[in-house]
Amino acid sequence: MKTDEIVKLLKESGAFGWRITDTVTKGWEFYFIRHSLDQNRSKDIENIQITVFVLSEDGKSVGSATAEMGPDETEEYVRLTIQDLIFQAGLVSDAYYELKAPSGDVTCEDTDIDINKISADFIDTMKHIHEDDVTFMNSYEIFVSSVKRRIVTSTGIDVTEKYPVSLLETVVNAKDQEHEIEFYKLYDSGTCIREDISADLGRTCAYGRDRLTATGTPSLGKCDVVFSSEDAVRLYEFFKDGLDVGYIFMKYSSFEKGKPIAEDVKGDKITLKVLKELPGSSQNRMTDNEGSAIRDELLMNDNIPVAFHGGTKFSYYLGEKDTFIPGNYEVSGGTHTREDLLKGTVLECIFFSDFQVDTMSGDIFGEIRLAYLHGEDGSVKPVTGGSISGNIRDLLKDMKMSADRTRYDNALIPSLTRLAGVTVTGAE
Repeated sequence: MKTDEIVKLLKESGAFGWRITDTVTKGWEFYFIRHSLDQNRSKDIENIQITVFVLSEDGKSVGSATAEMGPDETEEYVRLTIQDLIFQAGLVSDAYYELKAPSGDVTCEDTDIDINKISADFIDTMKHIHEDDVTFMNSYEIFVSSVKRRIVTSTGIDVTEKYPVSLLETVVNAKDQEHEIEFYKLYDSGTCIREDISADLGRTCAYGRDRLTATGTPSLGKCDVVFSSEDAVRLYEFFKDGLDVGYIFMKYSSFEKGKPIAEDVKGDKITLKVLKELPGSSQNRMTDNEGSAIRDELLMNDNIPVAFHGGTKFSYYLGEKDTFIPGNYEVSGGTHTREDLLKGTVLECIFFSDFQVDTMSGDIFGEIRLAYLHGEDGSVKPVTGGSISGNIRDLLKDMKMSADRTRYDNALIPSLTRLAGVTVTGAE
């Protein structure tokens, strides 16, 4: 069924409220072994998501339920699905909240997205990656899509927009006479940013050569650690998530507007802003997945929260108006150069087997695949094995950030982040 026909059925159902998200994804997929195309295929998929909201008899609680379906379902099937959703939603009793009304400043352009050109840009970029006898591309996969999304709600929201979404998966191998290793790299983006991909894969090839000669990470106890790769994004997501109304309402976050997130800070302070558009991002949208308008907004200024973000329900509970779910964000650069941040004894972490930041507790942990141990004498030694651990709530008090920044898909963050007093367990 078409969206407008489902709208008619929902209006007849007697539901307190509803939302339809109709997403059409068209794209290409390419699978390469070395630089030989193994297979490729196209895709054209439509998915319709229906969410129904039910108000309790006393008007004090709201329940919701969601189902997904294809566009070819019969009217009878959709009608029965809506009835089932109403029943399921009636089993949920969340405190009452109001659904979002339309935003008056949303203008979505029906832009044409050339997935053929974007695909060709990725393929051409990968053909020109420098390789040698030691490091080479084992394989890579390219996924390029044009997404058209329409959101219609019972409150009058009706917005349609198109946007590109791309994914590049790569496997870089490095080998010598004794052994062989591989690094898996994934690049999310909107379109192909040739310079970023080429530069990062060039660095990855160099890391592969160094990994072949790396020795075991020594036990350093409490040590300064520098994050100079995409894993640093998880550190900054801790602060972004801490400003989410859901985390705040459920007491996962203690952030308060106008109150510093930490006392006695000796290092750089964080200024965090959410963005409607970030060049190269896969998250460039006019609206969030509830149909709310996205805009540029400052959330934290020098470690002091000034605004929150998030979905409708928890925003209503906290009395926050005109909120939205952001896609892109940036963190302002710090006060240090790369040379400053790599001085003295410091472990520069490049690859982890697994790096985690618990956005509720603030605990961090990572198993080291490749790092560089910088010495007081200026020496640099590749190391592997061992792990790092600590808690970002404590470590942020002496966090130092580079002035220059790097974009990782939807996040623009300082290129280097240095934390003092991280526990480093050795491989020996």
